[in-house]
Amino acid sequence: MKIKPLAKLLISTLLAVGVGVGATAFVAPEYGASAASGPAGNDSAGLAAGGCVADPSLPGATKSSLYTVTADGSPLFVEKMTKFAPEMQVHYAHCSMAAAGTARFSVTVAQNFNSYTVSPKSRKLAVTRSGNSITFDSGPNYLIVQFDSAELLFILIDAPESDPPHLGDADVKSLADYGVDNTGGTLVTTNIQSAINAASGATRNILYVPAGKYLVGELWLKSNMTLYLAAGAVLYGSNNKADFNTGGGGVNIEGMQHASLRVYQVSNAKVLGRGVIDGNGKSLRAQGLNLALLKIEQSSNIEVDGPVVRDSSYWNTLIYRSDKITIKNYKLINCRPTTGYNNTDGVDFDESTNSLLSNAFLYTGDDNMATKNEDTTAGAIDTKNVVHEHVVCYSNSGCAKIGTKTEGRSMDGVVFRDIDVVKAGRSMVIDAVDTAVVSNTRWENVRVENTDSLIDLQEDRPPSWRTVKNTATIRDAYFTNVSSDVKKVVNLHGRSSTVNINGVHFTNFTVQGKPVTSSTDADASWNINSYVSNITFSTAPTPTPSPSPSPTPSLTPSPTPTPSPRPTPSPSQSGACEVGYTMNSWNDGFTASIHITNRGTSTINNWTLAFTLPGGQTITSGWNATYTGSSGQISARNVSYNGTLAPGGSTDIGFQAIHTGNTGKPNQFVLNGVSCAIS
Repeated sequence: MKIKPLAKLLISTLLAVGVGVGATAFVAPEYGASAASGPAGNDSAGLAAGGCVADPSLPGATKSSLYTVTADGSPLFVEKMTKFAPEMQVHYAHCSMAAAGTARFSVTVAQNFNSYTVSPKSRKLAVTRSGNSITFDSGPNYLIVQFDSAELLFILIDAPESDPPHLGDADVKSLADYGVDNTGGTLVTTNIQSAINAASGATRNILYVPAGKYLVGELWLKSNMTLYLAAGAVLYGSNNKADFNTGGGGVNIEGMQHASLRVYQVSNAKVLGRGVIDGNGKSLRAQGLNLALLKIEQSSNIEVDGPVVRDSSYWNTLIYRSDKITIKNYKLINCRPTTGYNNTDGVDFDESTNSLLSNAFLYTGDDNMATKNEDTTAGAIDTKNVVHEHVVCYSNSGCAKIGTKTEGRSMDGVVFRDIDVVKAGRSMVIDAVDTAVVSNTRWENVRVENTDSLIDLQEDRPPSWRTVKNTATIRDAYFTNVSSDVKKVVNLHGRSSTVNINGVHFTNFTVQGKPVTSSTDADASWNINSYVSNITFSTAPTPTPSPSPSPTPSLTPSPTPTPSPRPTPSPSQSGACEVGYTMNSWNDGFTASIHITNRGTSTINNWTLAFTLPGGQTITSGWNATYTGSSGQISARNVSYNGTLAPGGSTDIGFQAIHTGNTGKPNQFVLNGVSCAIS
């Protein structure tokens, strides 16, 4: 892709100002920290809404008569999802920031209202009201606005795109060159599939879909290509269910064999841009078709960045038996029934490994995120190292969940980090009812506004709709910096003395602003049976939420940070630290989890962990620490919320890296100048 002259100037300026010499630093992800990769604003007819570039209105979209939204005084198109009737007909506006910073957003309601809520509340936006309008400033953010009991309004604000493709680039081919109907009047599945096939592995391997409506059946992404959906482009599902049987192969889960977009046995492919994939699912479901919207299966090195995916018939996004899948800046809007569930899950990683969902808005009629082990058929994979971060949840069912399908041997290292639960039936869940050992599950920095059940770890409620072995167990579930605005039940239920739960660890657990320090603390509501052991509680400094979400940043130069107090070991700390280092490797990469424990008798305030990576290993991103260096000598410095380690206290950090064949581990770790024991 070409770098425009302005972009080159900005890059040069950034590199020239305040960047330390001889060292590269990258920090734990914070809201608003990085741009996305995906719409080319000057290639599509977006409305320049001041600081936020509005999407063109989609062909056939119904304009909301209830809400008017502006950004810096210029209008955003607000669509009303009338096709969800008689269920909740949500309204939404989407725009992309023109540059770093904020825009001033105004919402006017065409009726009187008494109260309003702008969620996630953790954004702490300064909202002012004048008559029937509210106003606030915001950068990149995914917001839900509720006026009294009126229909919901979503304001989806993306960061600027980073180096998107443009028509005329040497590696870009326009779908318009294929004479495809862009009005939605005729079915164009065959035409678009031919264009996808031609892009796979070609010199012009980016297929650019301009603004317009494209009526499609089942499409199949191919390897070594990019499908780019420009803002204002919508792939709209046909109303004829026979159009979704264009190929075979792959798993059939609960009748869900097919999808709007299939990614089957594909490698090195991308779906980018701020366009829309609309599954037309409510209509197709009424015809008896269980259809995923995006189904990634037996694939690797897949990136999905930026689209709005809406109205799936069944689970919206399924990642099955796949490795190294990254989904980010993802706006998902399903039909949500007024009561009950309708199987419209959000993003489900299923028998998948080393994958990431980052910066997502998930509005669903069933689970927002439900990580699974589907079955034990030939080729089964145990789910491991799947991270979900910077997610806004609104659901009738679970927000951050494992299960109910927990087949196989193990499910390890699933993380839900920086999650805002605006509404959920159950907020944090493990339904362990099959055979796997579910271990090292982490919920970190989770903020709950409204839920029916706060935490539900259970092995004793098998589903009635399928037969299960019910021997799965839960080992070491971590809840760190979890806060709830509502006092709802924490349910911890093992099944028997052998099918039990061992290890539920709370750090900084608060309910309605009150610290919860034991499993009998009346500030929380408990339901614990006798088959649960090793429940622990601790406190540590609490992180301060930042204003708006962003994906995990990649390794980039950054300004020299303001020096923090220099950490110095006390005599009692000498040799009194311990480091656990766990790797999960694949052919050219790995993730590393580092567990740091203070084994001394004095509190450590501000720490730096130093170690040396073996040759051929290079860090690409990290979490829970500020890293200096990417290969060779590395230092990891605490961030704001984990700088204090009381005696016996510990913290977890980690990173992702690439390697050239050497998967060795560092042979020494030094904390504040003192060598640590390695466990």
